Amino acid sequence: MPEPLGSPSGRFSLGIDTGGTFTDAVIYSRESGVVVATAKTPTRHGDLFGCVVEAMKQVLNAVDGVSATDIGLVSVSTTLATNALVEGAGRPAALVSIGFDADHLARAGLRTAGTTGLGATNDDANGAGTLAKSLAAAPVVMLAGGHGAHGDEIFPLDIRALAAGVDRVNDDVDAYAVAAQFSVRNAAHELAAREAIRERTGKPVTCSHELSSRLGGPRRAVTTLLNAQLISVTSRFVNAIGEAMSTLEIDAPLMVVRGDGSLVSGDFVSFRPIETILSGPAASVIGARHLAAPELGDGSGLETSCVIADIGGTTTDIASIRDGVVVGAAVGSSVARDGAVVGGHATMVTALPMTTVGLGGDSEIWIPPEGDRGEIAVGPRRVVPLCIAARERPDVVIPMLTRQLEADRVIAEHGQLLMLIAEVPPAAGPDAVDMQVLDLIGEASGVLALDELRRSARWRGAIGRLERRGVVRRAAMTPTDACVVLGLLDDADLGDPRGARLGAELFSRQRDRYGAEVGADGPHLAAHIVQTLLRSAAESILGVALGADGITPAETRRPMAQAAIDRRRQATAEAHSADPMSPTAAGNPSANPLWGLLDPNDAPAVSIADDPSLARTQSAPLARIDIGVAVPVVAIGAPAVTYAPAIADLLGTTAIVPSHAEVANAVGAATARVRITKEITVTAPRRGSYRAHWGEDPPTWHSLDEARAWATTQASNAARAEAAAAGAPDAEITLDWDARTAPSGDRELFVEATLRVIATGRPAGR
Repeated sequence: MPEPLGSPSGRFSLGIDTGGTFTDAVIYSRESGVVVATAKTPTRHGDLFGCVVEAMKQVLNAVDGVSATDIGLVSVSTTLATNALVEGAGRPAALVSIGFDADHLARAGLRTAGTTGLGATNDDANGAGTLAKSLAAAPVVMLAGGHGAHGDEIFPLDIRALAAGVDRVNDDVDAYAVAAQFSVRNAAHELAAREAIRERTGKPVTCSHELSSRLGGPRRAVTTLLNAQLISVTSRFVNAIGEAMSTLEIDAPLMVVRGDGSLVSGDFVSFRPIETILSGPAASVIGARHLAAPELGDGSGLETSCVIADIGGTTTDIASIRDGVVVGAAVGSSVARDGAVVGGHATMVTALPMTTVGLGGDSEIWIPPEGDRGEIAVGPRRVVPLCIAARERPDVVIPMLTRQLEADRVIAEHGQLLMLIAEVPPAAGPDAVDMQVLDLIGEASGVLALDELRRSARWRGAIGRLERRGVVRRAAMTPTDACVVLGLLDDADLGDPRGARLGAELFSRQRDRYGAEVGADGPHLAAHIVQTLLRSAAESILGVALGADGITPAETRRPMAQAAIDRRRQATAEAHSADPMSPTAAGNPSANPLWGLLDPNDAPAVSIADDPSLARTQSAPLARIDIGVAVPVVAIGAPAVTYAPAIADLLGTTAIVPSHAEVANAVGAATARVRITKEITVTAPRRGSYRAHWGEDPPTWHSLDEARAWATTQASNAARAEAAAAGAPDAEITLDWDARTAPSGDRELFVEATLRVIATGRPAGR
């Protein structure tokens, strides 16, 4: 037990991360800059309030001398907004479109009168289909109006049509989004429409110019509609956190992490919830940099370069840091780099550039239908590990796996079961087949082997729908089970090891498309799974690093890159096999037991040539091939200590797994800062005339210096006020003036300029 921390009231921050698998909490000393207590509890998606209360209680009880009265600030990172969007769980909202062409909105995914919506029919792993359907189903009120590029009114706003449209849709929506053409150059029509809607309905209204100052009206409209759909969802979450704090008598400000890594107050984010998408990944970057700073060779960790990998139960989030700055891919879509992409839809929400791949401890193991001989795949679907399922229902899971092992014929459904975890939402509208599946699971006391259901497309569709709605969860073989089989993880923490061992033995009997078993036995299969996960994670990290250097990430799949990774894997495995205690190119393998799992000549390999016999050679190679990562990999997340050293070996670099890596997201929430950005564009509608686009009816000046001075005052005051509202009353202001000119004879002609004002500060705790 740590020594008591006698401290005055309010010297500590409590950081919370509500992830897909676990809810984490930390107590962080704002004076010493250290984590003094941590806690981790499984996330119950149907009871977020209970999860947060439990995590708070655990962390407060983890250290003597700190009580609820000592907490001066509570900061939260959450995946709630992202999950609500990709799962179609946002509340109904209407878009009021002013001055836009219907076809432009349709191309952005918004159905309007006289057009057909996108209506995507495929629900992919990233939720693109579900989100597209949600956008396509949103009511849209089309109005005349809008402004031009210089802020001049094109057509008067049709208030009468607005009233009629609102009356038509009001009973079906909880909130409104208003987007007008060129509202970032003149917001008059959006402001007038908001006032009229509020007076008529009393419901929340979001204006697009308040969420982004960038051009691109249809994308700004999508962003605003998504924000409106999230308002009531996020408000309930913020209220639940507030109730949890009240229950534990914590009297402190509540802050939430945004997608760009900055903090805002709970009240602030209730009106702009869209800004919390990708909150969890952003918190992971902040937490990783803070925790790894001493090992990165600089006291703050802010001027160093590294790759951060947050290895979770569901996904792995990867970010590139160059000279202290988070950098995105230097190749690919500019749209993706301009704003967060959620469910396949590009938004105008500022977020840290990160790459998310479906690789985690709870990722499903499966056999690719078109894969190579002996090939298995990991993710992206998240399932319940069999060891966890066996811990929760040993009376069902162990007999099921045993029965299937004794079966005469192996089928693909063996080793999988469905667990009932929630009631069907009233709005879900289950069809007859859905209800038949639910009835069968209910008759089986809430847990049913998948091989006891019909093998048909209709039944598979019903199972998929119930999984997406969060009504049932699938349990199957995962990397977590593989690690339990191999003794790499503590059985006591992860449930009943019998489930993992029986599941591995059962899966090893599955056959690929060539008719060959994918494993000799359970332990061999488990080693194959872990090596596949390591290889996939290493390739993903390498791809992100290549992208940041301006090289297409797909180059990782080229034969030369695959050969280089294969050679490094073989060399490291052979060195470990020859002398388990000798150092290797990437560190001491005593901290990296994974390479000893398989004989280097027996490990599954990726084919690097058309002739499989050329994929591996026992002789010394004639050519030197090398590819890897030139900076350290900072790995966080619960599995990081297990996987990171071997991943770094594959990449020819070192792994840094800092203390408290398993709760780094919560540390990021506790250590983040408030940051507010305001932008004003100054244009020249005619020579010698300068217009500063701010709010409604932007003023025109005859001097660029006067226009710049006025814009600086407006943006600075607004940034200070918003930073104070976000929780930082003493924010510092920085300015950036970016002017664009064009040659005209012997001089430069002013085209336009963007003034960017940034207010930053630490949140004011109690």
